[in-house]
Amino acid sequence: MVKHLVELPIDHFRLLGVSPSAEAETILRTLQVRLDRPPQEGFTQETIGQRSELLRLSADLLTDLERRKEYETALLGGAGGLDLPSTREVAGLMLLWEADSSVEAFRLACQCLQPPQPPALGSSRESDLTLIAALSCRAAAQQEQEQRHYASAAVLLQDGLQLLQRMGKLSEQRRLIQEDIETLLPYRILDLVSRDIGDQTSRQEGLRLLDNLVSERGGLEGRGPSLEVGGLDQSEFELFFQQIRKFLTVQEQVDLFVEWRKDGSLEAGFLGAIAMAASGFSCRKPDLIDQARKYLRRLNFQEIDTLPLLGCLDLLLGDVDSSQERFSRSSDEGLSDWLRNYPGE
Repeated sequence: MVKHLVELPIDHFRLLGVSPSAEAETILRTLQVRLDRPPQEGFTQETIGQRSELLRLSADLLTDLERRKEYETALLGGAGGLDLPSTREVAGLMLLWEADSSVEAFRLACQCLQPPQPPALGSSRESDLTLIAALSCRAAAQQEQEQRHYASAAVLLQDGLQLLQRMGKLSEQRRLIQEDIETLLPYRILDLVSRDIGDQTSRQEGLRLLDNLVSERGGLEGRGPSLEVGGLDQSEFELFFQQIRKFLTVQEQVDLFVEWRKDGSLEAGFLGAIAMAASGFSCRKPDLIDQARKYLRRLNFQEIDTLPLLGCLDLLLGDVDSSQERFSRSSDEGLSDWLRNYPGE
């Protein structure tokens, strides 16, 4: 008696790649095309041969009118997937991947590589299962990205990378998955921080990833050794950050900007002062505005005249004399002209 190890979540129509209404001629033509075009990613000939057997079995059933009718009746009755014997499970997973059921193929391949019945080390089964896991992992992540599920795509890629690292195989596939993870990072952050503010688990993960990204880039200015962290050059990163910032609360901005300023980012320091002032104004807390004023004064900007902004903060605090003094010392000629011609206080 054959021992069934895997139930493949697919029917004969999808496995072969034909419509449920396909006639015999179409089925046989599709079969020949599939047999002539096996995957070229490096599977063993043994698995390629088993794949051909499964395709022929599906075609045989679907071209036999009586058996096909019985099968279609079973499908309408809620019949499940296809039970595969141990000799064909690897080829079945390959066909599942080819049928764009990549998430299922990846999960099943991972299961087959785990105890209690893992493949023998160095066997063709181990090699093919690992390759299926790698290919289906990347394909599944791509499908998730197309649905804008960037966070779940990243989880799939990380799971796939950990599996390949544990197996110690497919160094090129590991490199490609690592590149996919890095390229996906900005989208993943945007996905997480744009979620409902009540989803604090996702939000905190997004903030953590954003903090790491900015730190690795060397601050908002991109002073690090590589500006391609996250697959973005500086101009692309600035556009990305403009998108991200509108999803951050004022307090989240203050916390992030202050930390990035400690790491040497002057731009973050300037934005931190703005965020503090905005927080104080919106919450009607003068002490926060005063904190923003003191913070801005401590920053050592060489190329930015901060006196107009400090003067505005003085006005918010009702300190008109200090405000006028700062405006008068500003290098902004337009502001100086306005001040000289302004009637009254």
